[in-house]
Amino acid sequence: MNKGAIILASQNEKLINSDKPKAICEILFEPIICRVISAVKTAEIEDICIVTDNDTVRKISDDGTVEFSNSINCIGDFINSHPDSDILLINGTLPFADARTISSAMAFHKEKGNNVTAITVDGSIPEDRYALIFKADGFDGVFGYSGLLKTEKISFNTDNNRFFVAPDTYKQLNEINEALRIEMLEKLMDSGVDIPCKDGIIIGPGCKIGADTKILPNTIIHGNVTIGENCVIGPNSYVYNAEIGNGVSFNNSQIKNAKIMNNADIGPFAHIRPDAVIGDNVHLGNFTEVKNSVIDTGTKVSHLTYVGDSDVGKDVNFGCGVVTVNFTGKTKHRTVIKDNAFIGCNTNLVAPVTVGKNSYTAAGSTITEDVPDNTLALARQRQINKEGWVKEKQPYRKKV
Repeated sequence: MNKGAIILASQNEKLINSDKPKAICEILFEPIICRVISAVKTAEIEDICIVTDNDTVRKISDDGTVEFSNSINCIGDFINSHPDSDILLINGTLPFADARTISSAMAFHKEKGNNVTAITVDGSIPEDRYALIFKADGFDGVFGYSGLLKTEKISFNTDNNRFFVAPDTYKQLNEINEALRIEMLEKLMDSGVDIPCKDGIIIGPGCKIGADTKILPNTIIHGNVTIGENCVIGPNSYVYNAEIGNGVSFNNSQIKNAKIMNNADIGPFAHIRPDAVIGDNVHLGNFTEVKNSVIDTGTKVSHLTYVGDSDVGKDVNFGCGVVTVNFTGKTKHRTVIKDNAFIGCNTNLVAPVTVGKNSYTAAGSTITEDVPDNTLALARQRQINKEGWVKEKQPYRKKV
């Protein structure tokens, strides 16, 4: 069966007292237009044309698999390129549009041999919202479809009573978000996820969370996320486009576009940035930041440390206040720290630099040259005490 879809997303369809088009308003962090596209594709309609006069709609929905038209008068080419096809015409502002209804309606339309079939709820057709199927060769009369429907009385009545529900105000958008938020959490609980309190938890569609993982309040999870079993995520945590293994503790922390392996202990107040890979049994403590780095099994980065553009081995220990100095102001370089190294407090590792296996850096050192295996590196000036300097210089407001 030849099928296509036209999704309407006009700039003029805005929320009341807002300049924001409805199509790009987000439901659980996903623009409504994307939810509609997903429903259409799940209904096995791959040829899609989005009719929009808004550049933001184009940017959000352009995944390389859809066409665009500037106005409703420009979609003839799309229809003409799909002869003998059945075309779905639908608003891009319907967050509850579902694939099951669309598939069933397309099958009904084909079976009955209709020229046009409207999707209805309780037999009614909203005046300002479209969801109908028509034969491509009947295009000339399709936008006067209301009269045709009244004459032929052809409709497919869906049991999805929310199919045509769409927000007109931010208050209604919030109500839709809240309804779908609770539905998502309850679905996860039914699958074995432990959510002892729903307060402040928002989990986007498509996130995969394993059995017996506990999600604590004020945690936000969305994007392409996979979380394993027996983890504790939260409270007050943010997870976006991330892969988290089994048995991970992730407390009061953030991760984006990165990966955590099994049994890692993260937080509080850790920040895991893009392209970081945190190995098995790694500990990242409070106020640590990792970016574009691999940290191998058993390493401990306890507190107040920045690890950027680095390759860190197994069982390395970072003292407080360590910084990998990865940026010269013009170019970035990598730091390599090999297995069992001990990096002393307040060490600056000026990349490109390598610290060898089992080696130490003394606290307060600025390391600019490679450190061989089994070596202690000291890079700090000898302390000098100037007696009487305070009385001579009087640096404080009160005289000494």
